[in-house]
Amino acid sequence: MIQYSWQPGGLLALETTRFTLTSMLREDVTEAFVTWMADPEVMVGLNMHRRRLTRVQAVRFVLGFDNHKRFCLGIKDKVTKSLIGFFILDCDPIQQCTETSVVIGDKNFWGKNVVMETRSCLLDFLFNHMKMVKVIGRPHGRNFSSIYNYKALGFTCEAVLRQQMKAIQGEQRLDQLVFGILKPEWQQKRQELNG
Repeated sequence: MIQYSWQPGGLLALETTRFTLTSMLREDVTEAFVTWMADPEVMVGLNMHRRRLTRVQAVRFVLGFDNHKRFCLGIKDKVTKSLIGFFILDCDPIQQCTETSVVIGDKNFWGKNVVMETRSCLLDFLFNHMKMVKVIGRPHGRNFSSIYNYKALGFTCEAVLRQQMKAIQGEQRLDQLVFGILKPEWQQKRQELNG
């Protein structure tokens, strides 16, 4: 089992074979990061309207996470050290449940198994260090890459909230899926992935 030296409120740093995941700092808010928030192609996966943030507003967003219950973790390529995306984690230590979402902003990394590799590392951390019992995600029904990733990592689709949200493109309504995985399920899936 990996040992973590992180303490609540401190900066978190995790590592996979190809990537590092670290608590985002002011200097991580690059022009690329600000551009992702304004890119409709990037934001459609979250079904969020693009946001034209100034760098000051983006820094305020990133620094609004406490690294205790709420995290904004940058995903950086180990070779180039460049930021390629980020995770948002909302942890409930009382219920021992965490909700995750992810944005891969650098389109050069789309389809390159970034989410599979980095979310696996996060699940290890959340279950083994944070003592979470369950991790969930809520993609919309047309976010096919997210749905694929959740299923590939052993998550179960626990609910379909029919026509839960209005699509940001067009007049249609989208279902929202609720995916969840429990610690024993992840331990079994982790063995399968490692074996």
